[in-house]
Amino acid sequence: MLRDIYCISENETRFNYDKLEVVSELEEVIQQIDVLLFTKPGDVLNMPNFGIDLEKYLFSTSYNESVIENNIRNQIDSFIYAPNFNIDISVKFQTWEQNVAMILDITVKDKMGNSESIKYLV
Repeated sequence: MLRDIYCISENETRFNYDKLEVVSELEEVIQQIDVLLFTKPGDVLNMPNFGIDLEKYLFSTSYNESVIENNIRNQIDSFIYAPNFNIDISVKFQTWEQNVAMILDITVKDKMGNSESIKYLV
């Protein structure tokens, strides 16, 4: 049986005060994606290529949505072992006045039809 530390921020809507550990493969894959997305390459000892650093994409004009989606897909394929899951990634930029936000939508589905969708606003 899978067991891991439950490490979801209490600021997130999916946070549950009653949980201390993860016992679901689906939740474990989602937590691994969270860590991958918000880790800068070079921050993990002996894994210089691990991490995406979403902030670097936000203020750069040299990236488009498909490039970011491909980079995230490559990181997930390289560092997350999830053979029983389909992971769909969608990146959109939202602009208004002088502000820009990146909306990242990730859906993780298992072979039984269970799924969870997470939206990140960067």
